[in-house]
Amino acid sequence: MADALPNPQRLTELRAKIDAVDESMHALLMQRAGVIDELIRIKGADQAKGAAFRPGREAQMMRVLAERHSGSVPLSMIVHVWREIISTFTWLQAPYRVHLVGGAEPATMRDMARFQFGFTVAMEEHEDAAGAMDAAMAERNALVIVPLEGAGAWWDGLDSSGGLSVMARLPAADVPFPTVDSFVLSPPLSDPVPFDLRLYTGLLKSVDSLDRWTGGEVIGHGSEGQRCLIAIPAGGSAPHDLLDIRAAGGYFAPAQAMDSSA
Repeated sequence: MADALPNPQRLTELRAKIDAVDESMHALLMQRAGVIDELIRIKGADQAKGAAFRPGREAQMMRVLAERHSGSVPLSMIVHVWREIISTFTWLQAPYRVHLVGGAEPATMRDMARFQFGFTVAMEEHEDAAGAMDAAMAERNALVIVPLEGAGAWWDGLDSSGGLSVMARLPAADVPFPTVDSFVLSPPLSDPVPFDLRLYTGLLKSVDSLDRWTGGEVIGHGSEGQRCLIAIPAGGSAPHDLLDIRAAGGYFAPAQAMDSSA
């Protein structure tokens, strides 16, 4: 028996529903922009203090998305749309630039950066971490994306008391393309952030100082006399043999889709 032909009337009805949903989405985005405009007016002079980065609020939004998401659309697509919205509306509050360190895989880094910050935000590529970090510090409201490996011991330059520090680790969600373990560096944030993992740098007393440490994760190794980068979760503790420990920001665990089979 031949397959039944589609019902033209039903197809027309479904396409009309799609058009109506699209119109509603556009109207809601314009409505959101109006709220941001009012927010900018209320904040007024506070805008001069730098970009409106809120990594804690962004992480919470991503977790809510992941928890309520269902259906056939991949969570990565939903996250990307929301990341574009968040980044653009943050840019509307206080324009900023992203300085990207390409490292050994510049194309992959570029894909990750655009997934995280969209296409409204200006992006400038750098050959080395020092150049990107210097450029960001000169602008005061810029971000840096740097790969963990292949860019030197960039964490030596972190200083949460007044310089750049980590505000995110990428990828921040499961994505359908190759990734590189990377970090987003920001200027000082105006609000305290309850990171899932807090980062610190410190000087190694000896090359085996961290061999038996179980209070967190060693992110970036340093040789004797050099700084290393460590992550400490809630309830963790710093290694006893680490000297001159300095806060270096932190990051949140990536958003993940709920297991629908549970």
